[in-house]
Amino acid sequence: MNNSTLRKEFIKSFTTISLQRKLLLFVIVALTIIFAGSGILIYKLVNDTFRESEKRHIAIISEPLSAKVAVWYFINKESADGQMDEFLHNMLVTYDLEYIAFKDQNGSLISKVSSPSYSSDDPFYLLHQSIVKSPENGKFQKSLGTLEIAYGHQMLKKLSVKYYSAGVLLIALLALYFYLEMRLLKQLLTPLSKIASEIKGYMPGDKLIFDPINTNKDDVIYEIINGFLQMQQNIDDAMRKREIEEESSRLKDAILLKQSRFIEMGTMINNIAHQWKQPLNIIELCITDLTIKSMMGEVDREYQQKVFNDMHMQVVFMSKTIDIFKDFLKDDQSNKKMEVFSIQRAIEETMQLVGNTFAKKNITIELRLDERSYAYGSISEMQQVILIILHNAVDAGSTKITIECISDPRNNLITLYDNGGGFAPEIMDNLFDAYFTTKHQSQGTGLGLFIAKMIIQLKFNGTIEANNFNDGALFLIKVPFPKQE
Repeated sequence: MNNSTLRKEFIKSFTTISLQRKLLLFVIVALTIIFAGSGILIYKLVNDTFRESEKRHIAIISEPLSAKVAVWYFINKESADGQMDEFLHNMLVTYDLEYIAFKDQNGSLISKVSSPSYSSDDPFYLLHQSIVKSPENGKFQKSLGTLEIAYGHQMLKKLSVKYYSAGVLLIALLALYFYLEMRLLKQLLTPLSKIASEIKGYMPGDKLIFDPINTNKDDVIYEIINGFLQMQQNIDDAMRKREIEEESSRLKDAILLKQSRFIEMGTMINNIAHQWKQPLNIIELCITDLTIKSMMGEVDREYQQKVFNDMHMQVVFMSKTIDIFKDFLKDDQSNKKMEVFSIQRAIEETMQLVGNTFAKKNITIELRLDERSYAYGSISEMQQVILIILHNAVDAGSTKITIECISDPRNNLITLYDNGGGFAPEIMDNLFDAYFTTKHQSQGTGLGLFIAKMIIQLKFNGTIEANNFNDGALFLIKVPFPKQE
């Protein structure tokens, strides 16, 4: 296994260690490096200081000792070796040395003595060499040989023993400290882990339970738990407040829709009255004509069938008008028929309701509809939006209204524009605001365009905007295509 593989395995193993153990390992390694580095540095400084001091001390000792050895050797050169050993032994005791050796000029050992505890491998013995010069003619000039002496650095040795003892004690204290720190850390992290597991799956409205956690009122964990409980209370209060506001907004929107529906209902009833006049007149004329011809005996089966067919067509037309009006009046969303419908159909049925009324007022309606335009939703709500914009155009004094429906790559585009003079620039930003109207209070509530915007945005997920165009107003409605199943 190469170094790269070993490194990857180590990193993989290290990443699986818990955060708690990583923290402990980091503290241990950091403190160990700090204490070990500091200890080694201090020991080195002390050791170097002592060694320099002892080297100077042994150098001072070697000067008189070398002179004594030179004199003794010069006088007793021909003496037996045992006398030289005895002399050096006395010097060993006198100067408190551990080792003395004398070698001649050729490096041959003349004599050597040492203490029983001396070892050349012991790092605490300092070895010093000095030249032994002949005292001949009273001038120590000629070299007789070399004197080697070793001094035992006992103080540094004792200091090292104490240092190592202190190091072992410090390691033991660190181990005890790490153990206690681990226990305290575990006592701290255990309740935090329980708190984390409790709030992990928390959802607004849930109740947080911290019963298994034993805490004191003076404990930080107690404060953390209280903070979470207070946060839960704040979230629940905010959610309840939001629900109340949303419900209030829904009720307000529903009231606005009903108000708008009642206003449109009055207009629609008036439109139906106009719409029914012509078929009722036709039916009355058919009945009168049939009665007269019957009295004159001029009614045959073919004529009678023709009259009945004409009357039936008018009744069907009136029935269809009522059906459209009935669908329009449905204000319960659950009762509305949600379907994919043709926008062309929605507009044409709307014109069927208001066509005669507009004709009496000499208002021309021009339709340019794309039969491929479809939307999803309630057709009656789309008809309500068209009616609101048409009535707006009529109130503005328009004599011609054009309705177009085309498709772009993503939306159906419905445009309605008139020649009623358009809008004043200062009111453009408020056109779709609730209760905003330019008419007298007795003539308008200012809800129409607001309701139209709400229906397009909320029910059809589309947009509606208004602008001035030529000599009138232009409304642009964007409605997305039905989703493909």
